[in-house]
Amino acid sequence: IPLFASDLEIINDVEEAFAILSEPQIREIDLKTAREFHQKELLFVDARAEEYLFEGRIPGAIANDDSELLADQIFNLNGYEKGFVVYCSDDDCGSSEELAYELKENGFMNIFVFKGGWKEWIDSGMEVEVK
Repeated sequence: IPLFASDLEIINDVEEAFAILSEPQIREIDLKTAREFHQKELLFVDARAEEYLFEGRIPGAIANDDSELLADQIFNLNGYEKGFVVYCSDDDCGSSEELAYELKENGFMNIFVFKGGWKEWIDSGMEVEVK
């Protein structure tokens, strides 16, 4: 145990514990984690506008400019609780975070934002899908 580790918080209330477990979360991931998630076949959601998709996308990623249709598609493929990755063009693009917060408000629980996005994916030589 590290010297500076804080004591674990004790939860005595089952309802409080379940509330923590059921609280939606958005977390940022790096390229290494994105690769691992992709290998484990987590769903990837491309937040770029449809006009940018001609360049390609991360294999298997879904995209739709209509956020309601996209949310329905994510739910049908994944449900609300299973984690998925949202990405956009690069770390300067805010579309992935914006979409992540919108999806969180729609009830999705475990959202990972790959900030490096499309640019970091292709710059690292990863496989792409062109439709």
